[in-house]
Amino acid sequence: MRALGSWRNTTMLDAVQALAGAAIPTLPAVLDPVELVKHLRFLSSPPWNWGEIGDVRVQGLKTGHRNRWVLGIHLHTAGGVRTLIGKVYAQDRSDVYQAMVAIGRAGFGPEATFSIAQPIAYLPALNLLLTEKLQGVRAKDVFVSGNDRDRTDAAQRCALWLARFHTRAPLCGPVSDLNGYFISLEKWLRRIADVGEPMAEKATRLLHRLELAAPATGPIEMCAGHGSYKPSAIILADSQTVTFDWDSYDVADPCRDVAKFIVFLERLAFRRAGSIQGPDTSADVFLKTYLAAGPPQVESRVPFFKAGVFVQFAKYDLSQPIPTWRSEMEAMLDKGLRTLEEWR
Repeated sequence: MRALGSWRNTTMLDAVQALAGAAIPTLPAVLDPVELVKHLRFLSSPPWNWGEIGDVRVQGLKTGHRNRWVLGIHLHTAGGVRTLIGKVYAQDRSDVYQAMVAIGRAGFGPEATFSIAQPIAYLPALNLLLTEKLQGVRAKDVFVSGNDRDRTDAAQRCALWLARFHTRAPLCGPVSDLNGYFISLEKWLRRIADVGEPMAEKATRLLHRLELAAPATGPIEMCAGHGSYKPSAIILADSQTVTFDWDSYDVADPCRDVAKFIVFLERLAFRRAGSIQGPDTSADVFLKTYLAAGPPQVESRVPFFKAGVFVQFAKYDLSQPIPTWRSEMEAMLDKGLRTLEEWR
């Protein structure tokens, strides 16, 4: 990826400003190394003591999103080059930084076996969150290309991280209740039904089964939620398992995070092997490990939330410009139906 630091005073920077500057007002300043370094001088002082900061380079990691960009920020300091991860938002998200600080203090600090990407600072003038750059391999890469032993180990580590988070992390953020979740599912399924057959019939049938299943889930103690717990948001680093991407943190039913991760695993298996049929060993290992270490009353509720996540993925397929989007959408609906049929 080309370093964005070299874009200053060029037509490329002008193009970036035109495309994203209106949605993310502070983005041009973040992409300008001369302007950005003015906001990073604090890193020369305690507790960081990085020394004088010289050249700054900015590298695009996840760009193009209307409301947030993820950047690599490379700082040339007296002690050498240091790299941070920066996420610039369209609006104030200092709450994400505060939540990460609270989670870190609850036992997920830099030395913990189960940790999070450590927050460095939030710069309100830029709507910029700074975190450490993690070293290690993404769990997603292991599940896609690793051998059976590697995938089993990764599934266990990811499950143990989530179980610890659900039982120890502080409650912070908005509450995601079941009623609001079901309203979203209904809206998504109606959009899918508008595509036409055979999606319309399957979407209608799946909505009916979700309506029947929802009351059966019953009450459960809510806990801290990640909101987007998936293999691509987890780094496996030697003996540590580290999770990042906290934009969607909330308070929720623990089954939501569990089900979402399982569906991500099954979707990866589908793309890897070309079929979503049959048992998925990684998903089985993940669920069994979580159930042994996590909060009670989860297993019976997972099918409902799994079906809901399949609906969410099917909704995503609506906007994907790929030739297989219809087949993938239908596969998601079929899997949602099958999940609830097997549960009943």
